[in-house]
Amino acid sequence: MNRKKEICSCYHVTKGDIADAVENGAECFKDVKKATKVGKACGKCKKKAKKLTKKLLMKK
Repeated sequence: MNRKKEICSCYHVTKGDIADAVENGAECFKDVKKATKVGKACGKCKKKAKKLTKKLLMKK
């Protein structure tokens, strides 16, 4: 996974930021959203961010 790949252009949230949120205790997309602001502005990134969050939580 390229940790520097940007998922959310509004808040400049990267895959690494989402992975860090999961590693730091986020248990669902809502927790990741709270920690990173991903999906809070225009919403274009929500689908990708949810998919990545789900994938990372399954590896936990």
